[in-house]
Amino acid sequence: MKMKKFLNNVEDIMTETLEGYVLANKRYIQLKEGTHNMTRTVPKEQGKVKLVIGNGGGHEPGTPGQIGYGLYDLVSLGDVFAAQSGKKLLQAIKEIDDGSPILLTIANHAGDVMNGQLAVRKAKAAGINIEGVIHYDDVASAPKGSEEERRGVAGIFFPTKAAGALAEEGASLEECVRVFNETRDVTRSISIALGGGTHPQTGLPMMELPDDVANIGAGTHGEGGAVNIKFGKSYDMVSQAVQMMLDDMPCEGEEVLALVTGMGGTTMMEMSIVYHDVCKYLESKGVKVYSGTAANMVTTQEAGGVTISICKANEELKRLWDAPCSCPVYSNR
Repeated sequence: MKMKKFLNNVEDIMTETLEGYVLANKRYIQLKEGTHNMTRTVPKEQGKVKLVIGNGGGHEPGTPGQIGYGLYDLVSLGDVFAAQSGKKLLQAIKEIDDGSPILLTIANHAGDVMNGQLAVRKAKAAGINIEGVIHYDDVASAPKGSEEERRGVAGIFFPTKAAGALAEEGASLEECVRVFNETRDVTRSISIALGGGTHPQTGLPMMELPDDVANIGAGTHGEGGAVNIKFGKSYDMVSQAVQMMLDDMPCEGEEVLALVTGMGGTTMMEMSIVYHDVCKYLESKGVKVYSGTAANMVTTQEAGGVTISICKANEELKRLWDAPCSCPVYSNR
């Protein structure tokens, strides 16, 4: 079947996407003309830690949806499914540099890590007070004991929310790094894919599954799934996926935060059912869900499925999760 999407020229996809998204969310975001750099409409007070990320486009709303009070100060995007270059990320960082400390969060994908670390090195050489932190949470992408080799996926929202809340309180860069890393270390994610999306520039499918098959563990672009299972009732599929996270990170007797993000072609009805099933299964295993959310946060075009994330919630993290936050995709102010 021929790809049918609302597009003009494929070479203008990212520019028009960002311009339109910013026009629809002017309360939160502004776009620097001629770039893919988005910043808060109302800047954070000088001296407080600024949160920054550079990553690829095509996962709307993605990180642009997380710009605002309590979360990101700057998002610098590359092309569709392509990491932002180190050179452009460095330039974006320099443009917001007012002497405030900067925390660059990096999702663990080869291009993001290479370019992010390059930007950090060059920013430090230019006298900018900056540190980089790497997020990894996808249990299907590397075995227990090799956590640092795992992909960084939707669960990055938990450490970002924690570090962002601390930054708003005026905490030091060192404290923001600490809470990001501690939250990352108790975060796990896994996907359940029902069908792949179509690359908007090539028109080619990124993953194909038979009608009677679901895949647990596929990556953000449909790559590297851990296991195919029989498509069936939501609770049965969710139970298998959540158990894989619990096997990796036992949580019995503890409280967790839970996140269900749709892949793009998943309805709010389905996400709500999945969130219900996540809570029900966790509770059957002696795990209490303190709070969480279900929304389209990291999508891949019209791909069908969800990514489920859980994060152990100690008293500090619960306080930071409940702290005021306001951005296009999530708000508790």
